[in-house]
Amino acid sequence: MEQIVNGITKRLADLFPAMNIYTERIEQGFVEPAFFVLQVDSSQQRGVNRRYIRSAMYDIHFFPDRQGTELKRECERVRDDLYEKMEYIKWDGTTYRGTGMRAEIVDDVLHFFLSFEVHLMRPKVAGPTMQHLEQEEYVRD
Repeated sequence: MEQIVNGITKRLADLFPAMNIYTERIEQGFVEPAFFVLQVDSSQQRGVNRRYIRSAMYDIHFFPDRQGTELKRECERVRDDLYEKMEYIKWDGTTYRGTGMRAEIVDDVLHFFLSFEVHLMRPKVAGPTMQHLEQEEYVRD
């Protein structure tokens, strides 16, 4: 699911080039306004034969500039942009579709949740093969 995190951060960088984007927790040196991308949940379901569906939910935190006075309004503006532009992300030639989008603002921080499903196929395991076969044929009278 690393490719999805990379796709999310690239898409955010394209949409908001002036903002910092973090994928790991930073205690010191955090510069606002900024995004923080966190994988919240993941699951995997078995499909038919060797097929699997892997799902992951991400929380994109948006920290507005604390120097501004209209923090909630800035969070709402970013939320609306994310709803419109985060449905499809691309990474390494693959397009991923975000579903289940929802957002909430808690303590002047926007939490934007979205999920992605990836269809996987496990490689076929080579089993034992026949070593040698002898066949005889004859005609019955």
